[in-house]
Amino acid sequence: MSLARSLLQAWAHPLLVLSQASGALPHPAQGVISSKVLELQDHSSSLRDGLDILSSKMGPASQSLSFLPYRGGSDMGQDKTSRLVNFHFLLSCFRRDSHKIDSFLKVLRCRATKTRPESC
Repeated sequence: MSLARSLLQAWAHPLLVLSQASGALPHPAQGVISSKVLELQDHSSSLRDGLDILSSKMGPASQSLSFLPYRGGSDMGQDKTSRLVNFHFLLSCFRRDSHKIDSFLKVLRCRATKTRPESC
C-alpha cells in the first residue's frame, strides 16, 4: 500500500511538467492533448483519494510514504521532435504506473468484499 501511495505521490511534479508542456507542444491536436493531461491529473487525484481511504482503514503502517524523486526536470527538449518524444515517453510512463495502482486497488477491493476471484 505504501509503495502505491509513494509511486502516485512521485507523479505530482511530472504531471505538472506535462500540464505546462502540453500548452506549448508543436502539434496540431494541442487542445486535445491539453484536455487529456487534465484528465490524467483528475485520474491521479481519484487514485490518490482511493489510496488514502484504503490506507486510513489499514492502519499507520500503510500510511508511510517513501520519497521517489523525479529527475527529469521541467525541460522537455529544445527542438520540436525531442519535445514530442519526451512528452510521449512521460505520458506512457504515467499510464503504466497508474494502471499498476488501479489494478492494485481493484485487487484490494475484491479482497475486502470477499468476492469470488473469478468475478473480479
